[in-house]
Amino acid sequence: MYYKATLLFLFYFSSILFAQISGIVSDESNGMPLQSVNISAGENGTSTNELGEFHLDVPIGTTLEFSHIGFKSIKQSAQNGMTIYMIPNVIKSDEIFVHAGLTDESLQKVTASVTVFTSDDIRESAADHFQTLTDFIPNLNWAGGTSRPRYFQIRGIGERSHYYGEGAPNFSVGFVMDDMDLSGLGMVGLLYDIDQIEVFKGPQSSVYGANALAGLISLRSTDPTDHFEMKSSTSYGTDNLYGGSSVINLRLMKGLNMRLTGIYNYSDGFRENTSQKVTNSNKRDEAISRIKLSYKPTDRLSMMATLIYSEFENGYDTWAPDNNKDFKTYSNDKGEDSQQTYGYSIRGAMDISDEITITSITSFTETNLIHAYDGDWADSSYWHDNHGFDPAVEYWSYEFYDKNEKNRANLTQEIRTSIGPFILGGYFKNLKEQDAATGYLFGGVATKAHSNFDFQAMAGYAKFGIDISSSLNLNANIRLEKNEYEYMGNSQGSADVSLPSVSYKTNGSMLGYRTSLQYIRDEFTHFYVSISQGYKSGGVNQQPYLSDASRPYEPEFIQNYEFGLKRATEKYRTQSSAFFATRKDQQVSVSSQQVQGDPNSFLFYTRNAGSGTLQGFEWEYHQTISSEFYLNASLGYLKTWVDKFTYMASDGVEENGGDRDAAMSPELTGALGVDYENEMGLFASINTSFKSEYYFSDSHDQKSDPYSLLNMTLGKSFGKNRITLWARNVMDERYTTRGFYFGLIPPDYPKQLWKSYGDPRQIGLTWDYTL
Repeated sequence: MYYKATLLFLFYFSSILFAQISGIVSDESNGMPLQSVNISAGENGTSTNELGEFHLDVPIGTTLEFSHIGFKSIKQSAQNGMTIYMIPNVIKSDEIFVHAGLTDESLQKVTASVTVFTSDDIRESAADHFQTLTDFIPNLNWAGGTSRPRYFQIRGIGERSHYYGEGAPNFSVGFVMDDMDLSGLGMVGLLYDIDQIEVFKGPQSSVYGANALAGLISLRSTDPTDHFEMKSSTSYGTDNLYGGSSVINLRLMKGLNMRLTGIYNYSDGFRENTSQKVTNSNKRDEAISRIKLSYKPTDRLSMMATLIYSEFENGYDTWAPDNNKDFKTYSNDKGEDSQQTYGYSIRGAMDISDEITITSITSFTETNLIHAYDGDWADSSYWHDNHGFDPAVEYWSYEFYDKNEKNRANLTQEIRTSIGPFILGGYFKNLKEQDAATGYLFGGVATKAHSNFDFQAMAGYAKFGIDISSSLNLNANIRLEKNEYEYMGNSQGSADVSLPSVSYKTNGSMLGYRTSLQYIRDEFTHFYVSISQGYKSGGVNQQPYLSDASRPYEPEFIQNYEFGLKRATEKYRTQSSAFFATRKDQQVSVSSQQVQGDPNSFLFYTRNAGSGTLQGFEWEYHQTISSEFYLNASLGYLKTWVDKFTYMASDGVEENGGDRDAAMSPELTGALGVDYENEMGLFASINTSFKSEYYFSDSHDQKSDPYSLLNMTLGKSFGKNRITLWARNVMDERYTTRGFYFGLIPPDYPKQLWKSYGDPRQIGLTWDYTL
């Protein structure tokens, strides 16, 4: 009996000492199981299977080391049923692929200046909207006349607004999300579950058409995978910020996967309205949902479908007669900047053979926009108490209100065939926009107006590449596009006076091309030189009293010459480019106040203003200082010029413009940041950006002040959780994003500069959870 008991005790004791330890190893960033993770304990070792599982005969409490390429090695004490989350070892020089072109291409081989934000970059910045990242992109700017960035400028080219009467919905900088053309609708740029952002600088019309005269911004959400995944994120912060986001990834059947994403953000908007006695008149109330399906029935056929629905019910209350002192406003009319968008895209690719692939891309979006504001920015009490304006004495009320409602439906279809190094494609676009506006329109001659734009475009394009030698490559793109605009507009004047209706058609043909020569010095270093021509469609001025000769404006063209260097090693990645461009038949949008004392009586007019030039350089640098520290830097220099032109400021009054730098074109933009992350899951980042002064408009000579912003994050990852404390505009810098110059203050209405400011300091906490 004693013998048996002794054997039983020894067996039990040895089972404790040499128990079979089991567990699962997953990727901390997305919760996916990791295969082929090496697990070692002295001379014993094993690796995980395709489900991330492992088994190892070692005593409980033994120190296990887990290692995998691309992840930080970690050590933990052995426990049965343990779950290990490995932290990605973010190597900034890892190869990055650009997806927005005609083919997926390594960033190192793209012969253009492209800024890329990966999902890791987005996560480390704690950015919830593309707006937060714009200051870190060299030679990119945006105009702050909306609640979120909607209109962008790249290298000094781009729109600043699209009020009623500013003409056709043509844009110099394209904005694309998952193959859907949302140019001029950039408010939808919420970043949760966005996999990559690509910003192309310089003309890209040979690939993307008329909306890419200055460049293109492309957002690509995360594709579905065949592994189950569930994530959520919750944020709280100052300015009454709160929000929640979630994503679930499901495998529906073999070859068919689905990814569902929902995002909601709210904040008050950093303004206190003393007239309405509220703090949310400038609110951001933003939601977007996305369904993404991937289907791959065979090795030769793949399909990706994306469906989005977004509701941005934002307020708009940023202007004040005292120029926003203390972020207080006085408007008594409700400002609104809402955007409701429904859209889908379907991309299919079929490999006919190893050399031939046919790709089809279909997209459709429909958007309802409302932009409304109190034109005099204050109530009667403010004007009486601060400027002595008494409606009872003046016999009229100083009240102005402007509201513009747009419905835009946009259908695109593209089919391309890749035959080895050759690509041939065709493109069709049909865009319809219906506008309805009330206010003091067309310089105050109308109070109501309706308009309809019908735009159709057809294009054919080709691309080919050839290896001249083992180190010299030649690539060429060409695109021929023809479009047609049909415009119909009706206006109603004051006292029921009818104004002339407008019915006008215009069309044009445009040619874009790009030729680049790339020299591969070694596996790390690439040089390129390129010559390209971009184009932007012409359009129609809406003012009812214009002559037929003054109503249309012609397409604009730009010729760009660029030289670039790209170098990537295990320790750093850098790219730089120098460029020079000339603008032909340059489109200039000017505005002028027509009626003294009427802040809404602006006349908008677009014309071709001769020529202009731009030149400069862009530089980006990413350095792995150590296994825990990373450095990021960027710099942009830009020098623009617009030749002198004339325009009618008011009836019989001619004024000059140009003969100076272009509007919204800061000479210097730059950013510098350091990221830290250790094997214990502690992470932090600090970055600063700088922007020099720039002209607000082509219609006056008022400038912004230079400014710099400081952002910081600090957090900890543990298990399935990640907590991030973040602060934006840490120094609470007061900086302007838009400026107008006109007469507002009675009784003399002197012209002065009116400013709209960017967001002040904001601090928040974000909790991310991965199941």
